[in-house]
Amino acid sequence: MSVDLSGFTGTENYYRHPFTKSLYTDGVKYFADEAGAYWFIDFVMTECDSLVKSEGFLTILLDVKDGQAMIEVRDGDGINFVERRIDYTDCPEGKYKFYFIYGEPTVLLVASEY
Repeated sequence: MSVDLSGFTGTENYYRHPFTKSLYTDGVKYFADEAGAYWFIDFVMTECDSLVKSEGFLTILLDVKDGQAMIEVRDGDGINFVERRIDYTDCPEGKYKFYFIYGEPTVLLVASEY
């Protein structure tokens, strides 16, 4: 059963990632808490930081099936920059969509929070 993120249409709080200056929203925190997927936030914040600075906007897709995950990082036009396969995860199955937006500060959010 996937984590339902459709109820997130904005955020009241921002959370700072401990290793970067980037922030994430209530929806992303909820996802990480419910899915046990703080590893996903770590991946985005550390692996995509320089990419979002050069591109300004990234779409990040997480597809989880049969205990494995695929992360695709794309620009706003659907061009793939990064594909990362995760061989094992206990994250609930589902297709999840996030945006990573450059700014002062850079913010990771659930697509419905945009």
